[in-house]
Parts: sequence; structure tokens; C-alpha cells
Amino acid sequence: MANKVVFVVEKYLGAFKTDGSFVEYLSVNAKKELEATWYSRREVLALARKGAGVLRSHLGAGECCLHFFTDNRFEDLVFRLASVLVGSVPVTVNWQSDDAERVRYKASSTGAKLCLVDKGLPAWSLPLKCLDAREALEGSQSPSLEVCETTTTADTRIIIFTSGTTGMPKGVRLSYGAYDANRETFEDFLMVGEGVQLDCVVTNPFHHTNTTAITDWALRRPGSKLRLLQRYTTAYWSVVAAAARRAPFGSTADLKTDDDAYRVVCPLVSRHIDFLDDLCARGKLPVPSKSLASSRGVVLLLGSAPVGPTTVDRLERLVDSLPVVRFGSTETCLQVAGTPLAMTPADRLERFRRGWEHSWRGQATVGYYIGRDHAPLTEVRVVRSVESMEDCDDGEPGYLVTRGDNLMSGYVGNPDATAKAFSDDGWYLNLGDVGFRLGKDLYWYSRDSAMLIRGGANYAYEQINAELVAFVARKYALVPKTDFDLAVVGIKIQSEHEDSCCVTLELKRDDIDPPDEQAFLAAARDAGVSKGAKPDKLRVAPLPRNFKGVVLIPDLVKAWKAHLLLL
Repeated sequence: MANKVVFVVEKYLGAFKTDGSFVEYLSVNAKKELEATWYSRREVLALARKGAGVLRSHLGAGECCLHFFTDNRFEDLVFRLASVLVGSVPVTVNWQSDDAERVRYKASSTGAKLCLVDKGLPAWSLPLKCLDAREALEGSQSPSLEVCETTTTADTRIIIFTSGTTGMPKGVRLSYGAYDANRETFEDFLMVGEGVQLDCVVTNPFHHTNTTAITDWALRRPGSKLRLLQRYTTAYWSVVAAAARRAPFGSTADLKTDDDAYRVVCPLVSRHIDFLDDLCARGKLPVPSKSLASSRGVVLLLGSAPVGPTTVDRLERLVDSLPVVRFGSTETCLQVAGTPLAMTPADRLERFRRGWEHSWRGQATVGYYIGRDHAPLTEVRVVRSVESMEDCDDGEPGYLVTRGDNLMSGYVGNPDATAKAFSDDGWYLNLGDVGFRLGKDLYWYSRDSAMLIRGGANYAYEQINAELVAFVARKYALVPKTDFDLAVVGIKIQSEHEDSCCVTLELKRDDIDPPDEQAFLAAARDAGVSKGAKPDKLRVAPLPRNFKGVVLIPDLVKAWKAHLLLL
């Protein structure tokens, strides 16, 4: 047992046995410019040991700590490494959408005893001790700290909460062993073998599974570099260009090396490519777009939403590259399938096109290429139902299921939901995605559950409905259920990868004046409706229901498409 325990911690500490530049933290100053601060591996480890001393004074091994930062913070990374040293468990808080109720729920459901925060913390009363992470590090002594000797590969590395399909989100327990498998998967499909320098450029929020997986990979891999942005800004593209030159941000140096021995991994969502195109069109991109090309070892790693022909065309035109697509979920440590990097650009483009032109039994069945699973590390099947687990024919749409060591340990405090998420032989059934297979290649077709994709994140219809019902009740002094009902659907109107939030308002009394659409949308913005729930379209009409009174989402989608003349 002792050898196994030490081996878990050594997966991280082994990466710090040699010194060298490690983290370039890019903070946003008062002028909204990026300022770079470099930290060596020795400095990061020294700070993590200080952080471990802070954690140990409040937590025991296996106990949870909320990470409630309002941007990507360097201290968040430090305390994630510190948690490895003491065996505590970080718990993510979504600063973009979590309200006080959700934060309290995450604290209580995980039994968290501490919350690490920054100066942007809202003035909420939380039921646990809050520490300013930066002040805690500055005030901590550097103790002679022994690493935790009880952690095993089966223990929880981190808890990340899903957006949820009903009610409160689920806390996903992801183990050290799952992140071991995730690292192997990344290095296999991105061809980051021995002797290849890894340079990660991270701008997505730290509370997402995306950035968590990439930064954990960088922490585990000797010699890697991590460029962590406080948040996305236009200057992000200058950081990518600098990484492609193997140079610090702000430097004009061009340190040419063998491109096959250097991999710049940039996890993004398709929305970032919209920003790139807009910047190019307005002449505002701070670097030549071709400086972002894959010929310099740059991998623009896209996920979280379908990658369609517009995005592919933009990258071909602007960057002279094709996107590398990843597919997975929070419960899978991010990755179960991806586009093979070894495949030629012509072959990859052909795979994309096959999906766009696909039909099944005479009906157009447009699919988006998500690559291949990474057998034997991850496996993916397409099945007709998760009950029968009968495999679909080639080209036939069905449910995507996956199996591998990268899968979650389970949902926090919810053994029933955990049991339902897995088959008896270990297949994970809760992806909620419909797709098809053409030979070895996998394609995403649609979501099975009621989710809206926006900004690379999934938002449950139920969550959006609840927020907008509360807004309508306040704004128009109406009583939910008695005066009105409301339901949303996500429809791709102006974007192939972003859903527009289409709201149907059903008024139940003739004396209620229907609101003007533009006034309604403006009022929602002024009222501070969250990013995920911000409405884009309004339609006042009866809601289609079944005999039990449940809103029929497929019928509602059809009604909206007819209204928008999209049928």
C-alpha cells in the first residue's frame, strides 16, 4: 500500500524535480492590457507548500474546499497543487452562473469546511470559513511539510459540478486514476510523446472541466509550460502567437525548433473562432492570423459544441489550419474521442464533409465529426438504446456510450444516480448525445436531453425556465402557473454551434397585454438575467403539451422553426 500511495503524489512532485520556467500568468490590468508574470517550477512548488500549510490547518485528508474565484487566478492553480500534498479535495464554483443558493448547496452537499476566494467575492453569507487565497499565501510560513501518505489512485482528485438537467447540478467525483488515464489519452491523440515540449495556453474558465483537465496535465508532465490567462481578451491571440515562436508574451523573439518536438495546445470553444473572424474582419487582430498556424506546432483544440462548416472554413481561410476536435464530458475527465492529429489535413477535411453530407434512410442526418475513440484508453459505442445496448448499423443514429479508466467515480451523495449512469459492464450511459459511426469515425448528431449550448457551456432548459419565470413575475407583476407559463428551446439561428434562447410565453388571462418582443429582451438584459438564460427571441403563444400537461419540446421546436420560417 505504501508504494502505491507515494506513487500518486510522485506523479505531481516528479514533475518538479528539475527547475525551469513553468507558469506564465497573464493578468488584466486597469487599462485592460495583459501583464505577464513568470513562475519557475521551484517557485510554484514553494508556494504550493505554503498553500498546503494553510489547507492542513483547516482540513483533513479527503475533506473538501470550495474554490470560489471570480476569474482564472494563479492562486487557484497553486492551491490545486497544494491539495495534492495534503490529500484534500478542491470543489469548483461557477463564478459565471452560481448564485448564493447554489454555492451554499455545493458547500453542504460536499461537506466543504473551507472556501478560498479572491477580492471579487460577492457579499454573500456563506456557511463556512472564507479565506482570501492570496493573503493566505502571503501570510503563510513555509513549513517543513510531509506529503499526505493516505491518498491512493482511487481517491478523489477534484469535484466538478455539472450544469444539471433538473434542479440542482450534480457533483462529479473525478479520481487521481481518472486523470492518469486522461493524461495518457491527451498524449496519445495529440502525439505528445517523450521528448516533445508541451506548452498549454489556457483562457477558458478554471471552473470548467476543460481547463481543469489541461492544467492538471501540465502539473503532472515534466518540462511542460502553462500560459494561464486571467480571462479571454483580444490579446489572447498574441499569447498564442508568442507560444508558437516559443517566446514569452511581449517578446519578438522567434526561437525556431523542430515543430514535431513542440506542441502548443490551445483549448477553445467554437465561439472563440467567431471572435477571431470578427477581429480579422475589423483589422483588430493584434498578430498576423497565419502566425497561429499548425505548421508552428499549434493545436487549436475545439470542443463543447459542434464544429461545423463555417468554423472549419474560417480556420482554413484565416489560419491555414483545420481544427482538432475533442469530445467528452465532465464525467469523463473531458476526453473520450478526438480527431487524429496524425491524419493528413485532406483526410480530416474529407471526414468533416462526410458528416455534413450524411443521410440515413433517405433523410438528411447532418453530423459533426468528433474523430475516433482512443482504444484501449477509451471506447465509444453507438447503441439503439441504453437498455438493450444493441449496436447501431454503420451510419445509423443512436446513443453514444463510453467506457474507460477516465470515467468518474460517481456523483456526490447520489448513489442512485451513479448506478443509473453505468451499465453492469462499465459503460457510461449519461452522455446524453446522439451520434453515428462511419467506419472508425464518430459523428455528433444531436442532444437527447433538453440543453441549450451557449459560450461552449450547456444550460438546462429547466434552469433557464426557472430564472425567466422569476423575471417575468417580477417585471410584469404576474403569478406563475395562474397568469402565465413559460418554456424555452435552443435553436441555432445565427450560428451553427451557438443556440439562440427562444422563449415561448403562454398567457392564461385575456386581460393581460402581451409584451413587445424587443422591450422584453431589453428588460431581461437590464434586469441582469444571467448569460445562460438571456433570451434572444420571444413568441407569445400556447405551449404544446401531452395529456399529462408536460410541454412537448419537439413540438415546441417545430413551432419555433415554423415561426422563424426555418422549416
